[in-house]
Amino acid sequence: MTNTKQPETVFTLTIDAQEMSVRYQPNWTRGIAPYGFLQFRSPCEPRRRIPVSETGYRSYFAPMHEIEAAPSVEEYARAVALAIMARASGPTAEDADQLPLF
Repeated sequence: MTNTKQPETVFTLTIDAQEMSVRYQPNWTRGIAPYGFLQFRSPCEPRRRIPVSETGYRSYFAPMHEIEAAPSVEEYARAVALAIMARASGPTAEDADQLPLF
């Protein structure tokens, strides 16, 4: 399998009535385990708080096999955002060490 960088995708994700711009770059890293790169950003200038970050920016790297197993990259990004938000509200027995995605 050749890991070539593919064009990035940009879309809007709305959670709790707040919009975030999401930039997705598939196969951001090369190697045995390729990773995709998600950037969650405030659509405002200057940046404002978004559901996943007080600063208006959050990056997230994910194994490509997880992203590709999701129904869509938008659904994957939503699951990541909700997991980040749940984790920020405090750990539970279910959260242990990993973000629950699906």
